[in-house]
Amino acid sequence: MTTDSALIVSRSGGGEWSVTDTLVIGRDPTCDVFIDDRQVSRRHAVVRRTDDGYVLTDEGSKNGTWVNGAAVTGPTRLQDGDELSIAARLKLYFVDAEATAPLVFEGRGVRIDPETLAVYVNGAELDPPLSGPQWELVRLLHDADGALVSRDDIVAHVWPEEEARGVSEDAVDALIRRVRMRLAEVEPDHQFIVTLRGYGFRLDNP
Repeated sequence: MTTDSALIVSRSGGGEWSVTDTLVIGRDPTCDVFIDDRQVSRRHAVVRRTDDGYVLTDEGSKNGTWVNGAAVTGPTRLQDGDELSIAARLKLYFVDAEATAPLVFEGRGVRIDPETLAVYVNGAELDPPLSGPQWELVRLLHDADGALVSRDDIVAHVWPEEEARGVSEDAVDALIRRVRMRLAEVEPDHQFIVTLRGYGFRLDNP
């Protein structure tokens, strides 16, 4: 597709916003992209059209903005297909005005079957199955639908309450590492579990 202006697209909500000049993202109802979530700042981020392309800036938000998993610390030039994470709560995608093909989400990613405890990557079932803690981690991240999951969330969900006090950060990191390795058996070119340092983790389904 080719459009006169770039687009910001929401995968989950189906929203689509044109960037004709300046597009404001935030919790204030007057924002162009309104996100009703207290983790999102009232004026969180802005996408601007410039002579050299489209640029994203974080407007001093409390909980941050990321592009393809990297924290936005200054004006960031956007490329077609870039993923924007707003306060690790909502994923948006950038579609350049010069894009000639639609952005496709279907057909790839991690899926789970709660009844059989099976995990599928790009349609292929992981075999052998994940261990109990590995399954619980994947289910927690999957059900969060791209939102941030903290270390405390993982400990509370994966380990029994009576053991939680003894769960170290190294144990959480080891679990994350093992699950990443299992997912990479099917899809080695995409890291599904993204680390947001100082915040936690989220599942990045293409």
